[in-house]
Amino acid sequence: ADGNGRLHKKEFGLACQTGVTCDIPCIGVAKNLYQMDGCLRDEEHKSSIDNLKTSGESFKIRNVNDVVIGCALRTTAKSTKPVYVSEGHRVSLDTACDVVMKCSKYRVPEPVRLADIISREALRQLEMKD
Repeated sequence: ADGNGRLHKKEFGLACQTGVTCDIPCIGVAKNLYQMDGCLRDEEHKSSIDNLKTSGESFKIRNVNDVVIGCALRTTAKSTKPVYVSEGHRVSLDTACDVVMKCSKYRVPEPVRLADIISREALRQLEMKD
């Protein structure tokens, strides 16, 4: 899903909701960090991103109780920004990261990237009709 799973202030984001509602395995993939208590885009976070040197490298993201709720994952050698991966429903974080890596030709995994492209084109077409 183009959104967070457990990497959410209620630890139940769009990927969790989608997975539970549809009773399907689901992975949360976000292009930006969802900032909340204990999870900020601060200097420590930026330094951790700078330390991701090769594709497949990641670091865990923890909540205020020090529980792992997701990770920042560098998906390609060319990308300098990670994607944020989290469990949605019936998928572990390790499996979620493996799937995201296997689906990533570019920074954003293909299912999310293609959905973005198709939805933006559909919106452009609707705007042209007005």
